[in-house]
Amino acid sequence: MIVDLGVLALTAGITYALMSEGLWGAALMFFNTLFAALIAFNFYEPVAQLIVDNVGSETVSSFADSVSMMVLFMVSLLLLRLATESLAPAMVRFPTPLYHLGRVVFGLGGAVVMIAVLLLGYQASPVQKKLLGAWDYKHNPFFKERFDRDFLAFFQYTSGYTFARNGAGDRDPEFPGRPMLFDPGASWLIAHQVHRPYGTEQILEDAPAEGAAAPPAGGASPGGGMPGQAPGPNARSGPGIPGGTAGAAAGLAPTNPP
Repeated sequence: MIVDLGVLALTAGITYALMSEGLWGAALMFFNTLFAALIAFNFYEPVAQLIVDNVGSETVSSFADSVSMMVLFMVSLLLLRLATESLAPAMVRFPTPLYHLGRVVFGLGGAVVMIAVLLLGYQASPVQKKLLGAWDYKHNPFFKERFDRDFLAFFQYTSGYTFARNGAGDRDPEFPGRPMLFDPGASWLIAHQVHRPYGTEQILEDAPAEGAAAPPAGGASPGGGMPGQAPGPNARSGPGIPGGTAGAAAGLAPTNPP
């Protein structure tokens, strides 16, 4: 409950901050935040791979995924903010009811996306298995919304339809014309929680006992499926949290299934 209230309070604070920019400013920030999140999640894997390949420290490599994700998000958000401020520096006037309704809607939307990225960045770190000691992959907060889970579903949709990389990779049976679908097994949260190094909680009923070999990491690489299953036919290479390449470099998980 404390963690749920903390997430809700942070969401309310960011919503208030975005609302203070009015309808036009809140709308711009919502789209800036949304596109920054899509950019970060699409490119953090290759950036993390560069860190793993060029940094010898295991500690740094274990944080490669989360650092890449957050840096890409912040830099993208800053550049998009500067661009929109330059292209549309003046506030647009709206009817009063529309102004107040719109700034609340766009402010809340921008806050939800930002909180989702923060939660996913935290879960991409080699920390405790339960988020802040309370959230696991199946946790449902009292306000009935999991912003991180909703964003993963949205990003999977964009990779399957809106921003599909047509003509690259193997075809996916559900999306035959769009083979680069992100995380078709919907296992990102589960695999990342299983491979986080701290905590002794048993995540799945068939999870190995502490000290036993961990199941292969589906991680952030799409096609990973549920832990313990073979990768899908359209899996993209790339590090997960500790799982995937970054986790393997830090000695936390294998890169490929045995």
